[in-house]
Amino acid sequence: MRLSNRTFQKINRSRAVQDAVARKAQRVAATARSITANEGGTASITVVSGVRPGGRAYTNVVSSSRDEEYGTETTPRIRALGRAARAN
Repeated sequence: MRLSNRTFQKINRSRAVQDAVARKAQRVAATARSITANEGGTASITVVSGVRPGGRAYTNVVSSSRDEEYGTETTPRIRALGRAARAN
């Protein structure tokens, strides 16, 4: 069954759905912070939520250090966000 756009928007705007997504993001962020700290990283891990112009809600877990996530010649790759997302 395919959802109509109207039904999708209604579900997406639901407080219950947004709360569930926010709780999941907080768990992922906590795990990422732990991974970063345990491996000597200095990245700040935050959760950013909002609503896109088309009405679609989002919640992102964000690292302040792209270098720690992907690695460079001088910064070891920790990949805290990716690992935390898989663990949760």
